[in-house]
Amino acid sequence: MKRSTLLLLIAVIAIIAVLLWIILNRGKRPQEDPTLGNRDAKSSTVQPKKVRDKQYPPFTPKAEDPNMDKPYKVPDGPKRGDLKPVNSKIELKKIDFDSSGNPLNPAGAAINFYKFQNERTGGGVNITPDVNAAANRGVVLYSYNSSVRLSTDSGRTFTTINPTTIFPSGPVTDAAGNNISNGFCCDQIIQYVPSIDRFIWFMQFCGNGANCLLGRNIIRVASASTADIISSGATAWTYWDITSTQVGATAGALDYPDVSVGDNWIYISSDAVNTGLIVMRLPLREIQLGTGFTFWFTQATDGGNAYGGHVSQNTGNEVYWAGHVSISKMRLFSWRESETVYYWRDRDINSWTQAYSSNTPSGVNWLAFGFPGNAVLGVTRRNNEVWYAWNAGAGGGFTNAQIQVVKVRNTDYSVIEQMQIWNNDYAFAYPCFATNTDNEVGISLGWGGRTTEAHHAAGFMGDFIVYYPRLSTSSVNRYGDYVSIRRFNTNVVSNPHPTAPNSWQVER
Repeated sequence: MKRSTLLLLIAVIAIIAVLLWIILNRGKRPQEDPTLGNRDAKSSTVQPKKVRDKQYPPFTPKAEDPNMDKPYKVPDGPKRGDLKPVNSKIELKKIDFDSSGNPLNPAGAAINFYKFQNERTGGGVNITPDVNAAANRGVVLYSYNSSVRLSTDSGRTFTTINPTTIFPSGPVTDAAGNNISNGFCCDQIIQYVPSIDRFIWFMQFCGNGANCLLGRNIIRVASASTADIISSGATAWTYWDITSTQVGATAGALDYPDVSVGDNWIYISSDAVNTGLIVMRLPLREIQLGTGFTFWFTQATDGGNAYGGHVSQNTGNEVYWAGHVSISKMRLFSWRESETVYYWRDRDINSWTQAYSSNTPSGVNWLAFGFPGNAVLGVTRRNNEVWYAWNAGAGGGFTNAQIQVVKVRNTDYSVIEQMQIWNNDYAFAYPCFATNTDNEVGISLGWGGRTTEAHHAAGFMGDFIVYYPRLSTSSVNRYGDYVSIRRFNTNVVSNPHPTAPNSWQVER
């Protein structure tokens, strides 16, 4: 064989080998470590429906039941670290108000408080309101339990909206006439998406089993522009209904959702009760157009140890969530917008104590409600870092319940830092993170303890200070599992600082 022929044959074989490698490894990343796992996301389709004005008779949602879902029990693991604080304690500062009710910024505060308003909306005794709000161009829309309040004058005045008169909200049947949900109930989330000028309204329906957590149910995603909300009084919406069976939730209903916005997708996390966390992504472009679309979702069985967790805010081109393999090992999930494959890998961290409680002067353990346990609630992206936070208990160097925070580098998922939100005089719980345009991480949390009732506070990570507007006079044994914080949209015309009730408007 001639030398030139031999070289040509070798080149052809090499090209074939490269092509085979590309085909076999398409969509896969290099094996960065032995713990790396991945799976192809599944997909389904959904068609839009439209509503305008109040076309439906009022539906009374099922009475709030205890909704006592069981949290994921984190296994023990090898002890790492000494269970002691590694950073300064978090101080608390009270915001005072002038005679008109406007906040007076504390001396030396690194934050400016513009407005605080409490409309005293709630669900009654021992039913937490789970407030969630969004604002744009003078429109403020916020939900609590099964009701919604609307303002079109930047929070100066509000009207109450009954969602069940806008949308069909009773028990749902499929095409064959089989019941697949017992009607609208709870867990609403509202978020504004500047890139498509749409308010996204998430609504959860009851399962068709013995209680809302059991059986099959649906989740509803509705969309409306700012102009449509103003012109229709928030009664004109395009919406899509997703069934629990569509996303493989077969052992229980979908529950405890969270919502975040990426560059091209909106993400919804939801527990498939008794199985694991599911993350769905829905295309922003088709939501803006109000058309049918294909959406993608992860498998619930992969999210068993992430049960009760939430998805990352400020997520950009990749979304993140996490769970606990043990008290000294985390499982970190990620999903790039350019791929239909999602990934996970395990990372060692310092150990922490998982059982938490805190008694107030009224004798109430405001952390008695077990769910969501130690689920990773606070997640946000900050440049090439991802920050995670969850509830942890007293013990070791901590006198009270505290919050564990882990920061990782998203290029190799190496742990950059582990710290705590703690104070020996107070307990902290229910962390939520978001990152602003200056790459500063804001935090919202609950706090209380032996000398004070349970309250809400907010601030910026790194300041070692959180601020609260006023003290509560009593506590309940279920403080609430939704404590949220979101980046403020600056596209506001009528008022640079619109008010979302039961929340604050703050700036650096």
